[in-house]
Amino acid sequence: MPLSSTQVVQTLLANPVDLANVRNVTSPDVTYVSLNEDNPELKRYLPWTGTNKGPEAIVRAFEGIGRAWETKAFQVRDVMEQGDTVAMFGSFTYRGRQSGQEITSPFSILAKVRDGKVHYVQFLEDTFGTSGTLGRPHAQ
Repeated sequence: MPLSSTQVVQTLLANPVDLANVRNVTSPDVTYVSLNEDNPELKRYLPWTGTNKGPEAIVRAFEGIGRAWETKAFQVRDVMEQGDTVAMFGSFTYRGRQSGQEITSPFSILAKVRDGKVHYVQFLEDTFGTSGTLGRPHAQ
């Protein structure tokens, strides 16, 4: 029996730094929007943000997140599935690896599944709050 759209997204989120896992549940042309579609200023501090293409982009984004923060908690509270569209809402707690500061942030994920594979993911969080735990940005 094929996985539901929600199960496909949950499989992706279960290990987003494992390229084999990500390739298994995403289309080769998957679009991943992290925090903002295109914000060059934000990208200076969080290089994985913006619109990215391909499974490798998802892995790079979550590797970058892992270098910046230790994930202390990740909880999905609500899931809505309508056909091939999945929305997830919850919260996570990050600890800044450099600053040691912790923050709990709400998040939302919008994912679209086609032929059993994720082909679009948008991830949103409290970017102001989470970026504040990175430590002081370097002046340029």
